[in-house]
Amino acid sequence: MLEFSKILFVTDMDTSPGPLAATLLKHYLPLEQVNIDSRGLAVLFPEPMNPKTVAIAASKGLDINRTSIQLEPEDFGQDVLVLVLDESRKQAVYDDYAEAVNVYTLTEYINEAGSIVNPDGGELADYAKMYETLDNIIQKLANKLKESKYKN
Repeated sequence: MLEFSKILFVTDMDTSPGPLAATLLKHYLPLEQVNIDSRGLAVLFPEPMNPKTVAIAASKGLDINRTSIQLEPEDFGQDVLVLVLDESRKQAVYDDYAEAVNVYTLTEYINEAGSIVNPDGGELADYAKMYETLDNIIQKLANKLKESKYKN
């Protein structure tokens, strides 16, 4: 069993890299008993996924069919891993949620530097680049989570 029972990817609007990261992690951890999802910091009403993100995912055989969901205080817990794309979002989570624990940037959690760029409003090629970056990082995340499972 994994160290965490729930893994959340948190982005601003929950319409592009967060849901994509969650979909990729589900793809790389198909047999694990873990709830993998995403949330947004500023979701005023449920919105559909970014069509360019959906198109890139579909071209890779992945289906993202959901609407955005607001991050809520009850989303946090000792058994919940919260991953954000950059340091400013990490700080925003800690600033806005007294309940926040186990919040890391995605790259920080896998011991790498940098952050993930959201290509919001960019060309399809920008979304393809985001996909490749996320795919590489999520594979490393899946491996780290599986390795930690055997250390416990």
